[in-house]
Amino acid sequence: MRWLSRLNPRNSLRAQISFASGAIALLLSLALSYYAAENSKNQIEKSEGESFARRAASMLDVLDRGMFERSREIQNAATLEDIRDPDVSVGRKREILERLQRSFNAYAWIGICDVQGKGLVGTGKYLEGKDLAKRPWCSKGRDRAYLGDMHDALLLSKLLPNPSGEMFYLVDVAAPVIDKQGKLQGVLCGHIFWKWAEEVLDSKKTPGMDTFLLSQDGLVLSGPEPARSDLAKVAPLTLRTLRQSGQRSGYLLETWADGKTYLIGYAKSSGYRDYPGMGWISLMREDVTQAFTPARQLRQRILAMGVMLGLMFAWLGWMMAGRIAGPITRISQAADKVAAGELTYDVPMQQGNGEVAHLSTAIHDMVGSLTREISERRKAEEGLRLSAEVFANNSEAIVITDASNAIVMVNRAFTEITGYSDREVLGKNPRILASGRHTKEFYQGFFTVLHSHNQWRGEIWNKRKNGEVFPEWITVSVLRDERGEVTHYIAVYLDLSERKKEEERIQYLANYDVLTGLPNRYLLNDRLEQGLSYAQGHQARLAVMFIDLDHFKNINDSLGHDIGDALLKMVADRLKQCLRRSDTIARLGGDEFVAVIGDLNSEDEATFIAEKMIASLMQQFDVGEYQLSVTPSIGVSIYPEDGETATLLLRNADLAMYRAKDAGRNRLEYYEAAMNAKAVQRLQLENDLRSALAKGQLTMYYQPKVSVSSGEVVGMEALLRWSHPQIGFVSPADFIPVAEESGLINEIGDWVLHQVAMQQRIWLSQGYRIVPVAVNLSVRQFGQKNFAEKIQSIVRNVGIPTHFIELELTESMLMDIGGDSIRVMDQLNEAGFDLSLDDFGTGYSSLSRLKLLPMKSLKIDQSFVRDIDTDENDEAIVNATAVLAHAMEMKVIAEGVETQAQLDFIRDLHCEEYQGYLFCRPVPESIAVTYLQRESAI
Repeated sequence: MRWLSRLNPRNSLRAQISFASGAIALLLSLALSYYAAENSKNQIEKSEGESFARRAASMLDVLDRGMFERSREIQNAATLEDIRDPDVSVGRKREILERLQRSFNAYAWIGICDVQGKGLVGTGKYLEGKDLAKRPWCSKGRDRAYLGDMHDALLLSKLLPNPSGEMFYLVDVAAPVIDKQGKLQGVLCGHIFWKWAEEVLDSKKTPGMDTFLLSQDGLVLSGPEPARSDLAKVAPLTLRTLRQSGQRSGYLLETWADGKTYLIGYAKSSGYRDYPGMGWISLMREDVTQAFTPARQLRQRILAMGVMLGLMFAWLGWMMAGRIAGPITRISQAADKVAAGELTYDVPMQQGNGEVAHLSTAIHDMVGSLTREISERRKAEEGLRLSAEVFANNSEAIVITDASNAIVMVNRAFTEITGYSDREVLGKNPRILASGRHTKEFYQGFFTVLHSHNQWRGEIWNKRKNGEVFPEWITVSVLRDERGEVTHYIAVYLDLSERKKEEERIQYLANYDVLTGLPNRYLLNDRLEQGLSYAQGHQARLAVMFIDLDHFKNINDSLGHDIGDALLKMVADRLKQCLRRSDTIARLGGDEFVAVIGDLNSEDEATFIAEKMIASLMQQFDVGEYQLSVTPSIGVSIYPEDGETATLLLRNADLAMYRAKDAGRNRLEYYEAAMNAKAVQRLQLENDLRSALAKGQLTMYYQPKVSVSSGEVVGMEALLRWSHPQIGFVSPADFIPVAEESGLINEIGDWVLHQVAMQQRIWLSQGYRIVPVAVNLSVRQFGQKNFAEKIQSIVRNVGIPTHFIELELTESMLMDIGGDSIRVMDQLNEAGFDLSLDDFGTGYSSLSRLKLLPMKSLKIDQSFVRDIDTDENDEAIVNATAVLAHAMEMKVIAEGVETQAQLDFIRDLHCEEYQGYLFCRPVPESIAVTYLQRESAI
């Protein structure tokens, strides 16, 4: 019962504090759970709503792409000669249409109505002879391509096999059929099962989420609601939002007619390419009781935690209340000890007017006078001991002198810093530490400030016992007695030696290159600005040289960065020896150096120095066990002719250096104004190229490959062309290097491969016997992650076998590819792609590397074929190349064959294929298709 009485808040302060603590914790948990749940619900609504909108947009994109492909497929079929020709038999046309229907299993029926609207021919002979004039596709498809929205098919649902007896829903795609004289022959139409669209939506469906497809009028085309039902009747807010919102996608919450509240994401169709779309709308919804389950669970967890925290705080309050009530117990215990004679015991004193306070005051006063003296003495002793420990163990040196400046006390840090022991300095003046660097006037000012302010603080140079001069930060204070007379001086020293060294190190790193010790970019700019100031003031000339080592990356890649760094140090020393002491040579980073030569009399001086650098670097470097040599490309700009600012001179010297590299490397080039114009032109070309793909300015041309023995077209090469809106056709020799340097080549390369594969698929669907088409690859494409998997995916998604795509690599690429690229080539070969080596003879590839590559064919560059019948050297090169390729079991293809004599020559060498103007120039796909043979009739 006594224990229960202690828990009653009416009888116990301790119980009151405990219950109050628990209640506060529980209330805070309730507020926190509500806030966290609401915040979580808002976040879920936003993230899930945006996710639903993106998925809805993805489904519409798949449907629009599919409709675009079907529209283009029907339009292509309408241009087939056998379809356009009125003299071709109905059976032949039906055969073509049935083969087209088999290419896409969603076609319910494909047929043609004539100009009077009568069914001319159709798959399965359905609707032949029927009056189709009132069908929208038959009437509206006469002038241009037609796409119809979803509709029922009463007639076809009876004609076509339909075991279920359910109504068919179709989507129409039609195009006019026009003969060679431009006369309308009829309309070709493809009926697509609406189940195709429903299957797309089902493939995107997630358990617990509903997917809808709506017409632009708000009718349900597919989804849980009945077909053709009006969304306004079940979700009026959603439909109103769709009609009023100007955004293509979004999300909202609404309670539908079934009484459930849903989180809804929507997206509106915008078509695909030249397909404007049907105005379809995609919705995804999820019951909020499911969507907001994480928020509800979070609230429950926080409430459970709040209950546990309430219990814990109640327990803590109980414990703390016990501490509050503790003084009463201690007073009672103290009274017992005092009564027993323990006068040294410090009795706690309780404030107030109650009995406890009175009792504690009486006991405290009784023993206070007896214990105060003992306590104060112990505190004083402890303070002195602590002060002595602090003085002795302080990391800063402390010196105490008397009024006459005689040292009376030093600590351990003083001995460690100065080297003097306390016995060596006690009684002496601190001037024994003087370094001699400070003047008499300095010390006079020092004592003036010290006595006027009782303190001086600053940096002083002193001398250690071993004679070493060092900097220190010192604080000197004056102690005075009651009369204001000086009794002592206290000096506290902090050794700044390491800090000074670190500052010097930081200053060095900020201005000098760590590897070579040359000035860095920051110090170079400062030196260059100084040189320009001098040149401007004295009407002098100044030269800036931009020096870049040729092919230095090969040394790092092959021998390692440690060898490369050692070589850079030696190069820096030789470049420095080529300059005057007043000149500056700096390293910008990597293998780039910049020299500043001031006070020039003429350009000949700069030329002399540059040629001296070239000759010096060409001499052999002994780096470890290797004997290496490097060559520089040097660009020079002159002040004031080529610029009057440091930025302009450096930029122009850089442009001149790139001109030196383009001109063959290992040479000197002076800046010319045309270089800047060329750089601006290249930048403009890069900017235009970035938008060329999106604006449809890039097109594909094809050049046939011809069998030497039979004269038949056995392959083609895909060639990229750019039709610029202002300057016309841009040569690939101009824009392909720009694409490679800017990184656009990866995106363009993927587009080219997809276009070629898609064109192959179109030709195949049109009934042509396709041949392998070669696509050129760039070395940058091999640097992409999972490159082999990516191009396999592109070809696989289009739906053609990989052996119909041939990949061409230039010989110059072999110098840049490494082991990983060879592995990628092996993966491509195993995937079924044929690899071909292009432009053979123009690079410097080794036979040892060539034999490791999985090449199926080798192309002789046209520069050797062009003069093959007049130049003995070219004749010998082509002959040797053919023998080499055949020995390595590779097919030989000759490029640039323009004359019959050249063709006869390569025929004698048993070359398998050729391509060139003798047979055909590169042509667009509309002409290239004429070189393909049609498949034989089934």
